[in-house]
Amino acid sequence: MKTLSILIAFLLAGITSFAQQKNNDLVGVVADSLKQIGLPNASVHILNTTDTTHAATTTSDAQGIFRFSNLPDGKYTYTVTFVGYEKYTGNITLNHATPTPPFPVFLTAATKKLAAVTVTAAALKPFITQSLDKMTLNVAQSPLAAGGNAWDVLLRAPGVTEQNSNLNLQGKSINVLIDGRPTNLSGEDLKNYLTTLPANSIDKVEIISNPSAKYDAQGGSVINIKLLKNKNFGTNGTITAGIGTGKYLKDNAGISLNYRNKKINLYGSYDYQYNKQYYDNVSNRMVDANTSIVQDEYDIRKRNNHSYKAGLDYDINKNTSFGVLLRGSTNFRDRDVTNHSVVTTAGNNTDSSSNVYTQGYARFFNPSVNVYYKTTFDSAKELTINADYFNYNKQWNDDFTTHYYDKTGMESQQPFLLRDNSPANNTIRSITADYTQPSKIGKWEAGVKTAFTTTDNNVLWEQQAGNKWTTDSTKTNHFIYKENINAAYISFSKTIKKYSIQAGVRAEQTNTEGNSVTLNQTTKNSYLNVFPNLAVQYSKSAMQQFGLSYRRSIQRFGYDIVNPFIVYQSQYSYSQGNPYIQPMLMNSIEFSHSYKYQVFTKLGYTHISDVLAPVYKQAPSGNAIISSYDNLNSADVYSGSVTWMKSLLKGKWISVNTGGAFYAKYNAASQANAKVTGFFSTNNTFSLPHQVKAELSGSYYSPIASGVYLIHPMYSVNGGLSVPVMKSKGSLAFNVTDIFNTQVMKIDVTQGVNIHYNNKAESRFVNLVFTYKFGNNKVKASKTRKTGIEDEKGRMSTN
Repeated sequence: MKTLSILIAFLLAGITSFAQQKNNDLVGVVADSLKQIGLPNASVHILNTTDTTHAATTTSDAQGIFRFSNLPDGKYTYTVTFVGYEKYTGNITLNHATPTPPFPVFLTAATKKLAAVTVTAAALKPFITQSLDKMTLNVAQSPLAAGGNAWDVLLRAPGVTEQNSNLNLQGKSINVLIDGRPTNLSGEDLKNYLTTLPANSIDKVEIISNPSAKYDAQGGSVINIKLLKNKNFGTNGTITAGIGTGKYLKDNAGISLNYRNKKINLYGSYDYQYNKQYYDNVSNRMVDANTSIVQDEYDIRKRNNHSYKAGLDYDINKNTSFGVLLRGSTNFRDRDVTNHSVVTTAGNNTDSSSNVYTQGYARFFNPSVNVYYKTTFDSAKELTINADYFNYNKQWNDDFTTHYYDKTGMESQQPFLLRDNSPANNTIRSITADYTQPSKIGKWEAGVKTAFTTTDNNVLWEQQAGNKWTTDSTKTNHFIYKENINAAYISFSKTIKKYSIQAGVRAEQTNTEGNSVTLNQTTKNSYLNVFPNLAVQYSKSAMQQFGLSYRRSIQRFGYDIVNPFIVYQSQYSYSQGNPYIQPMLMNSIEFSHSYKYQVFTKLGYTHISDVLAPVYKQAPSGNAIISSYDNLNSADVYSGSVTWMKSLLKGKWISVNTGGAFYAKYNAASQANAKVTGFFSTNNTFSLPHQVKAELSGSYYSPIASGVYLIHPMYSVNGGLSVPVMKSKGSLAFNVTDIFNTQVMKIDVTQGVNIHYNNKAESRFVNLVFTYKFGNNKVKASKTRKTGIEDEKGRMSTN
């Protein structure tokens, strides 16, 4: 009752400030009964019970407030409806002599939906749900999620693909966050990190194709991975243990604890994963009309991953709170690689061959600290301040032994010994402030941010001559990169009858300095960009909505891309960064349509200037090729998708199906490959007897042609079961990923060089995971907060 009184007082104060009420006006607010927030676009109908000619309908505004004016005296019945909530009916008497005070209408979540969207899904939640502004993957309780990892989950999202170890959403780049905080890596390192994050620790994944000005301008789209939280006062915990197998065994275990009273929330967790996995990569390159080089690289990686966090949230009073979050991981990775290369001439005759044996060891340590302060004043204004520190420390060592053979298979010379030692120490410091204020004309949001990043990569390559190790100056490089970003944004939103409008602008001023200590070469850059965004939504009815949005964004690159160091694979191939790379600028337009909350349609177009493109070139001497990056003039990306969701068999089967296509074209003769790519994905969730849940999913992509790449068709199928045990306090999940072992990346590079790649990362696994929850299972969640270094940490890459 105390909470309810506070809420009513808050709502009534807000209404009074917005409305100069007349005696015959009727003013109220529609609010969620649990979340205690206003509901915009709720439909309110009023009818005079004695004179039915006096009837009217209106909708609530962005704060949930509604008003009827010039109503005659009398007794009225009013009804309030909002999709996903129970209908509310009330009675009221109006009298000119006595003004009717503003009043709240609290709606409760519906236990049933419209017949077209039957929500027996409360017991059986679909893996994928869709709204006009985002797609959500409901990972928690998914039988397929258990024993898997975050990278696998993201690749199950419709339209998400992997290209050159980077995630793309229908041809657009992606900025990945975790609980609004960064994943701290990009490219291959982002992939490695997400494979260490257990999928059964994830609650949901939000995919936002056209985010607002509040988000960093980095990236064409945003993916936010939200980790599991708890719900009420008390103490509880979760224990997880699992085992799986592909070609090798793997296992995982973890524990999380949460305690909360009226003012303090303490929480922490520890997770461990052991994984051994193979990668089989084959390439066939035509050097000229008569000579080809075939390389077969078999890589076995063992990972021991430890991740941990500890946090404190403290409520100073009902309006103000602060908190501290310590988070980090320590990851150990060993690898054994055999690279067998064969040079053949006309007639498929062996000219020579070589074997490169690589033994590598790496250790990654990345602690981070976040401190936040949040206060609400004047009933509705809110200020949040975040201060962040992040460190990424890496130790990396590889030993290469190369044996050379002539065409008869006899060793032709002494083995070549090469090794590298590549330590890195990277830091990010950031402070942000975000302010929100409702007003009579709409809702305002504004914020500022400053971030300082330093990456220090010292790559030392040595080769053995006789019994001595000497520095290989052609590969060694000490590179220091510094970046400062200063940003500010302002955003405005308002609902006018059936229209909702959001407009914002973000300005980011960037200063960079790349210093190759080895080459005594410094590259500086400074630029200011302005990023506007506009979104308009029209609710034609409760069953049909239209949306149109525009966003300008930027793609700054992972620090490995601007670092000119060499990554050695064999004597025939290596990669190298480019310190002169410029960021990409993107202008995106998206149209969306929702029908009966069952069919969702999206059409999008993005124009990219200074587009980043992979390039391949011949080394100055020998048969080696160098892969690098360069800026091209521009590129255009067109995309479209339709998602259809249906509840079948009286809610026991929920099917979510997405079909679509995209077309990405570089506007350059050297990167002319382009064709329409079609894709289809289906996810089916089944409710079986005895609370058993089953899930079956699959996806297919037709050939992808973009830039220098031609990617062959891809498809996969996954299945799983979840069974409650121990009076539903525990669960057993069993699943098989990539049932038919079809996840193979086949790529042709036909411009600049002529190469065919056949890359197979182990993808078929059988997993069995046990989860047990103890204590009070309704502990209120630790506060979810967004730190100020999503952009920079998301780009951190040190190989």
